[in-house]
Amino acid sequence: MHNLDWDGMYSAVLYIIRNYPLTILLYCLVCFVAGLLISLMLTLIMRKYNAFYRTPKYYNWLVKLYIPAIFIINGLVSLQLGLFWGSYEALKKDSFSISSQIYSSGVGAVFKDQKAKAEFIGGVRTVVSEISRNNENTKIKITDLVRAYDTKYGIINQPKNRMASWLMDQYGDRINTMVVYGILNSIPNVEVTGDLSYREFDKITKQLLVLDPDDIEKSIVEKIRNFYLMILKSQFKTLAGSLMMLWFILMLIPWLEFWIYTYVTKRITKRNNQIK
Repeated sequence: MHNLDWDGMYSAVLYIIRNYPLTILLYCLVCFVAGLLISLMLTLIMRKYNAFYRTPKYYNWLVKLYIPAIFIINGLVSLQLGLFWGSYEALKKDSFSISSQIYSSGVGAVFKDQKAKAEFIGGVRTVVSEISRNNENTKIKITDLVRAYDTKYGIINQPKNRMASWLMDQYGDRINTMVVYGILNSIPNVEVTGDLSYREFDKITKQLLVLDPDDIEKSIVEKIRNFYLMILKSQFKTLAGSLMMLWFILMLIPWLEFWIYTYVTKRITKRNNQIK
């Protein structure tokens, strides 16, 4: 889950720029100003410790390039962080819409009326019967049920929303599983977390026939939304963490070089004093 999905990042950026340009501009501006302040603070601290001064003339001139480098690096990093942060907030704000789009693309049509709902439940019963081979005590994995039903009937069509479509492409199997869990758990006082027997499935599907479609939708959309937010948070933390690690290494270089210069200079001075 923590591996970066660059196709997903590309889809997200296009989606956000088109739908939330002002949000991106705001977060980029805030981070850029913060980056400038951090650059100013770092340069003042380094000047305080004479980190921009070297005895050899040309070396001394070269070291002065650290100042614009710090501002440029901090500017670029802060803009990238602003883009990631703004994207995260925009996509989080759109989480309910994206989850609803996934629901509407397939399951919504299944529960639009009693006839469609009865057909869906009949299909589930058929698949469960085929998997259990009429043995009512055989435990059936939800993932096996989902795979068999999706192969035979198809659970969710491809959504039109770009982010919802990407989510289905990348995590279709897991979303389909959550959809079935959401359907089963939409029944009051029912919490399905593991395998079920044919008899248990039969009992639950009878209860589904009389359940309000709004309750089913609420249960499914909430599960899809929680899964989507988990993916979003994981991707953002990975991106932001990698960026901050790179920033820390780049900001450490001037101090490391200054420490090496100071150490070598002291050694040379000490050796010269011993010779005298």
